[in-house]
Amino acid sequence: MTGAEDAASQGVGRPSDTSEYDYIVVGAGSSGAVVAARLSEDRNVSVLLLEAGPGAGSPILNIPAAARYAFNAKAYNWDFETEPEPQLGGRRLWQPRGRVLGGSSSINGLVYLRGHALDYEGWAAAGAGGWSYAHVLPYFQKLETFVDPSNPYQGTSGPIGVSTPTPVNPISQAFIDAGAEAGYDLTDDVNGYQQEGFGRFPMNAAHGYRWSTARAYLKPARERQNLSIQTGCEASKIGFDGKRAVAVRYSRNGRQQIARARFEIVISAGPFNSPKLLLLSGIGPADQIRQHGIDVIADAPGVGENLMDHQLIAIQLECKLPVSLNGRTGMVSKAMASLRWLLRKDGLLASNHFESGAFVRSEAAVRFPDIQFYLFPVGVAEGSNDFSREHGFQVQLSPQRSYSRGWVRLRSANPSDPPRILFNYMSEDRDWIEMRNAFRLAREVIAQPAMDAYRGRELSPGPEVVSDGEIDAHVRANMHSSYHGSGTCKMGTDDMAVVDPECRVRGVDGLRVVDSSIMPLIPSCNLNAPSIMIGERASDIIRGKQLPPSNLAFHVDPHWKTRQRPGSPLRPALKA
Repeated sequence: MTGAEDAASQGVGRPSDTSEYDYIVVGAGSSGAVVAARLSEDRNVSVLLLEAGPGAGSPILNIPAAARYAFNAKAYNWDFETEPEPQLGGRRLWQPRGRVLGGSSSINGLVYLRGHALDYEGWAAAGAGGWSYAHVLPYFQKLETFVDPSNPYQGTSGPIGVSTPTPVNPISQAFIDAGAEAGYDLTDDVNGYQQEGFGRFPMNAAHGYRWSTARAYLKPARERQNLSIQTGCEASKIGFDGKRAVAVRYSRNGRQQIARARFEIVISAGPFNSPKLLLLSGIGPADQIRQHGIDVIADAPGVGENLMDHQLIAIQLECKLPVSLNGRTGMVSKAMASLRWLLRKDGLLASNHFESGAFVRSEAAVRFPDIQFYLFPVGVAEGSNDFSREHGFQVQLSPQRSYSRGWVRLRSANPSDPPRILFNYMSEDRDWIEMRNAFRLAREVIAQPAMDAYRGRELSPGPEVVSDGEIDAHVRANMHSSYHGSGTCKMGTDDMAVVDPECRVRGVDGLRVVDSSIMPLIPSCNLNAPSIMIGERASDIIRGKQLPPSNLAFHVDPHWKTRQRPGSPLRPALKA
């Protein structure tokens, strides 16, 4: 037995089967699939990619409009749940995460957003040197191919297909027009020069298909002889030789196996499972680790801390005209849409139907947008996930830079037990202020003349919910997650940083974390595109490469200190 194999056996238990690779990547999601594919481009190195879930061949994982079904499918989902949330009446909130090749990129809502340039300036200021907007923009461009590109901010030759749909539902266009009537800017590319304003939302779907990292990166790479993709493999521990990570223990079909790494191990298991695996391996707050009878390899107090998310809640309305998607949910309509997709790869099934939205600032003196709106042209029955029988639509509103922080911790030393998760939502006063403002700003837009033909009764929360206290009570009872967990292995240089700006786990050697858990601050957007970008940039860092930084400019309202939107010379926080 070699020294490394002996250390691996001591660190993770005696294996029933062993193998050796140059690199091991744990998790084939939005980031891990990218890392494995990019590292395996060098035919001189061998790469093992371990994924706990199955392959991504099911049709529901490839049809954009089937996202709702993919999202709820137990076969592809870790199906986590939070601890009782103190500020939300003790409710436990569902936390779905992709457990399939492509990870959450295979089951999410396909909203393709990068975030604001100042999000990444904030990363650099927080200690993540080399992750400023100028440094990350080339990697966003590298990963994408825009259908019909229209500006220099968009990528034209990357693996991920991206399209910006022309609104096919008149409510979607009316919402954009209403934003203009309310005095907001219009933007022709929320991922380009100007995020702020109302416009169309791109999706990681093109030519009728979802473009997950499984389709975009792993499908072209899987025939490479130096890349081994193994599904149904749940990692339980990293083995160490002293302070150097040398092996991964995992179970496959009930059999315990060990894979050894000659060079490095990359953990890309997501915001919940990446800190869980570190903790199971002895990396984290020493007192927590010892409570579970685990030997401490490195006392790292930041592991599992700094958990962030985007809160989400909707205003639901009756639609006066029969144009919403509620009229397309019957068996005949579904059959016709399915036939059209099979024959032409277009129509209703080729869209995620989040066609329009906005990024706005909650009040004057906020430098860049901290509220996101989505228009979704379908009504949902109150207290249910089922579509309502009557025509309706909803405006979803989501504060983007919550001040609250939560944590992820071990439930036990048993790798099969899910982690404990607490977001601690709405624990900071500022979060309540932003949520109230978001409600009032959204209602103001909905009330514009452009929405008159469609706007019926407000069904939820209802016109009687007006005061701060009434809005707060509705939020406590109904707010849920955007499923954008992040930050639990944050990148930086301070004492709570888990990885350095090159994604290396501090305090040990040969181990990196590459996924949304390393985000020091949550970006103002959905997190799938930033997670893919992290995979691209980290792959180059591992290979000793770097794309030259961009010199493209970005927009910030020059009068942000004194106005909430361009059409209002001075608009402080709205009052009841």
